[in-house]
Amino acid sequence: MDMMDEFVQQRWRELQEMQREDERAREEEADLKAETAYLRLKLADSYMRGGKVSRAIAEYKRAIKLDKQNGLFQTRLADAYVAADDIPTAMEAYRKAIQVDPLLADPHSSLGDLYMRYGMLWRALEQYRQAVHLDPERAFYRYQLGDIEERVGMIAEATNELTEACLLAPRVAFYRFRLASMYQQLGRPEQAYVHMQIACNIAPFDDYYLVRLASLAVATGNVTEAIIFLQKAITLRPHNDAYQRLLAEAYLISGREDLHESLCRRVGRLGAYDEECVARRMAEWRVHRSPQSPS
Repeated sequence: MDMMDEFVQQRWRELQEMQREDERAREEEADLKAETAYLRLKLADSYMRGGKVSRAIAEYKRAIKLDKQNGLFQTRLADAYVAADDIPTAMEAYRKAIQVDPLLADPHSSLGDLYMRYGMLWRALEQYRQAVHLDPERAFYRYQLGDIEERVGMIAEATNELTEACLLAPRVAFYRFRLASMYQQLGRPEQAYVHMQIACNIAPFDDYYLVRLASLAVATGNVTEAIIFLQKAITLRPHNDAYQRLLAEAYLISGREDLHESLCRRVGRLGAYDEECVARRMAEWRVHRSPQSPS
């Protein structure tokens, strides 16, 4: 009986060891599959960088075959379909990525972009909201949500999202510029002026920001400052006739008619594009100028 017990125990130990070896083999196989899938992903990424989109798609598919539950792989495949301009397939791939990994924010953001491209604004809004919900600390997602909210007329909500984007990425001038534009739409030129000034401080060589800041300076009654900003913009773009004409109009508002007439003669007749640019900025001046502004 003792010998039988010992034999049974020995066989039991052998079976346990065989099970452990089997588990180790499965783990090694899984590790090898994961490593191979990752290498496929890297190869596909390199094809994408080299503009070889069809090869990238093939490699992303091979990676997914090895790891079907990887949302990142599905998202990269969808990105490749976008690059190939196969939008219906890209949309389906993004939806698959969301299904595989519901906590991944990026496919929501990218799917929102495609909805936006085709004018499906409310669907885009839903996807951008989900991206922000999943990754609220990413400034770009906040910007995307604010941008779509502005497009559907939710200006107050858009302003809140752009404010968050600016807090998360305080050195991105474009976010400040967009926030300033939203305050301008809300009829709050003072707040718009503050944020546009920050944008100009971050990107001092952006002539367009300076011109928009000049418009807000006029809107808040600071015509002298507007002239300074326009002069800086002209220094950066000395051959821009629209900027020259805007400076001439700023001179007129400030009561310096001689400088206005001289500059208008020098600039001459504007082309259609420059005329449109001047008209847009002048419309802002007329809408937002306060009663105390010089006339």
